[in-house]
Amino acid sequence: MSSVGEFEDHERFERDAEDVLPSQHALPPEGAPAPEGAPPPDAAAELPEWSVRARRVLDEKYLLEEVEQGSLEAGRVLALHRTLRTRASLYAHHLRQLATFFREDPEVRGALEDADMTALKVAAGLRCTYFQAWAKVRDAHAAVEWMPSTFTYLRRGDLPEDWHHYLLRRVRQLTEEQAREVDAHMAAVELPSISQDTYERQVRLAVKLATAGDLPTPPVMARDVEIVDINTEKGTASLLVTGPILEIKALAHRLDVASRTVQKAQRAALEAGEEGPLPFDIDRDLAERGAAMSLRTLRYAILTHSILDLDTVEETSTPYKLLVTVPATTLMGVDEAPAMLDGMTPIPAELARELAAGESTWQRILTDPITGAYLPVTATTYQPTAQMRLLLRLRHPICAVPGCSRPTAMAAEDDHIIEYDHDHPDQGGQTSLWNLHRLCWQHHQMKTAGRIDPERDPADDPGQGDGTTTAGALETTWMIDREIRARAREDTDLLTPHTVMAMQRASQAHQRVHDEAVRLHAEEKARPRAERAAEQRAAAFATAHPGRGGRRIIPPGATRDETEPPF
Repeated sequence: MSSVGEFEDHERFERDAEDVLPSQHALPPEGAPAPEGAPPPDAAAELPEWSVRARRVLDEKYLLEEVEQGSLEAGRVLALHRTLRTRASLYAHHLRQLATFFREDPEVRGALEDADMTALKVAAGLRCTYFQAWAKVRDAHAAVEWMPSTFTYLRRGDLPEDWHHYLLRRVRQLTEEQAREVDAHMAAVELPSISQDTYERQVRLAVKLATAGDLPTPPVMARDVEIVDINTEKGTASLLVTGPILEIKALAHRLDVASRTVQKAQRAALEAGEEGPLPFDIDRDLAERGAAMSLRTLRYAILTHSILDLDTVEETSTPYKLLVTVPATTLMGVDEAPAMLDGMTPIPAELARELAAGESTWQRILTDPITGAYLPVTATTYQPTAQMRLLLRLRHPICAVPGCSRPTAMAAEDDHIIEYDHDHPDQGGQTSLWNLHRLCWQHHQMKTAGRIDPERDPADDPGQGDGTTTAGALETTWMIDREIRARAREDTDLLTPHTVMAMQRASQAHQRVHDEAVRLHAEEKARPRAERAAEQRAAAFATAHPGRGGRRIIPPGATRDETEPPF
């Protein structure tokens, strides 16, 4: 049985819906009085000087410009527009209910740090997850309490629901004061009539003005995971993972490698006709389809259906494997020769030594001092040794097929140029660096099918095929589709004396630019925040309104010492 208090709360919530009746949102004919609560006809004239006005008022005449007056199409256009306005008002009513629930929750009383309690209760009512409910409560609180002006436009139906979602996404990382500044700016924009492009441009400008004077946030402070773009109609949502570039690329790399491994296992299981559940067959339809899942779907399946191991097993400090080639003289501090990242990207000596200091084990790789070719190691089995695979990655940072640019750091396979004879290993191609190269999975399949065929001149192998020595960088001749011949040369260590000197000069220039940037950052930090904010607001307004460069305009939210802006 419901209590009297609960009944009264329900009645009050129902009374809050009185402003969303569809009849209020039918566009009045020309000359008719405006509905109650609507802005006066001359509201645009009262906007401040820096405001944005629409070229034309969005009235019934404008809506029916492309259709015949009084026709069936005209009625449908008006009905669609009325539905748009009604949906906006109903969405506003939904936000106000959530904000009221949050504000009056006896265990929370509007404290954002305790919003998880309200979210647990709301999730049950909205039949959604806790994280979705938490995001809805947070957005509702910001919309109703922090941005009342734009919320009024939404409640009247003058601001479409999708437009308001865009505004909320832009202010989620702002403080309450900054969100209120954005609201004040948007209140001076003629929201009922402007285009969507103008609206989004003004939202971006408002955020820039509100955050003017803030110092950049370091990447390590931006680590975050949140649910965004919740679409209750489609039943979908997005997970946004934000963090330093290297960490996000490492996560993407590990997820890609895992998805390719699972895809290969699915294909093998389908070809063998195995019965029973297949790996990561989340819809249980792979056997019926007869094909492995796409990499996109597999990334999702692995991300959402993997068990997160929280045992007390310490993960490696760098789960993303990077190959850094560092000269021994650089590590010893004898010179400042740069290192090479994955055989393609030079990095400063100081950074190389910093990386080396954090690793407990290093692999020694020898190169020819003249040619830079990686000196070989041998193997007596079909599978190359770990050291040989490491050398192959250095020699082939991208697929060995001419013209292919796929990196071999992931989804690549070691391939024998002269096929290995499993029955008589001494009669077939040997597992040697002379007879090995690294191919992407697609070109490996094409080589196996005979569509492309590589050849190497035995004269290039002083070891006469045993792969124990090499004269330098090897060249491979390719026959493509039995008609086209192409040659490819393996990569070598690029750190010749000439390139070392050039990189050292570039490193010194980079260091000077870096020191200058640090100095300017320190100067900016020492300046008063109000001074920085005034200059950044000026730059933002000059970009948004290039035609007003000669006029003195005071932007919204100006502080007391900003009455004379420098523009």
